[in-house]
Amino acid sequence: MAGEFVQVDSSRATVALGKFRLSLEQNAELMQEIGASQLLSVRRTFREQGSPAGSWMPLAPSTIRRNPKLYGAGHKLLILSGRLLNSISVKQERPGEVIIGTNLVYAAVHQFGSRDRSFGAGPRTAAEEAATVNMPARSYYRMSAELGTGHLAHAGKRRIQGPRNATRVNARAHTRHQNIPPRPYLVFRPEDPQRIAGIVQRYVAAAAQKAGLGGAQ
Repeated sequence: MAGEFVQVDSSRATVALGKFRLSLEQNAELMQEIGASQLLSVRRTFREQGSPAGSWMPLAPSTIRRNPKLYGAGHKLLILSGRLLNSISVKQERPGEVIIGTNLVYAAVHQFGSRDRSFGAGPRTAAEEAATVNMPARSYYRMSAELGTGHLAHAGKRRIQGPRNATRVNARAHTRHQNIPPRPYLVFRPEDPQRIAGIVQRYVAAAAQKAGLGGAQ
């Protein structure tokens, strides 16, 4: 009985698999795309004022009363000047890793909260009520808008200010309460994992196709 033999040249498959593996290992392009998509997610969190939407603690009534025009209806938390939002970027991307963040020194305070202000932001818990910082006695000079030397532009008006009108203030040692609520903006939104999975799937499919493993067309 005659036998049948099938000879397979595996060299092309080996080369294709090698290209495919290399694409998966050197995936900086994939990380860049994931990073860009997460930046859009962060902007959505700012736009919706938290994740879930509206979950950021609102400003304290006392803060709004101090400047109702600035902090009144329509005011967006953490977007007063846009500096914080615009500072968030992809800081590093390399195979298997992408880092998103900001270099602003005060960014962590808004992300995690910090009880280092004397005014409250809503009802205090027992732990917040007990959290204090001790301020030592000190002296400093307080300027006013009366006669002096030099000029200071303020609210569209020119006010004279300088050393001649400086008042020395002696502050006693005192204890301050601390209370800045966290408003996390660098977060994974509920829809992020599925979107990232889709990006990865498309990248893998494109890499396979480019390597010659995409099947018949």
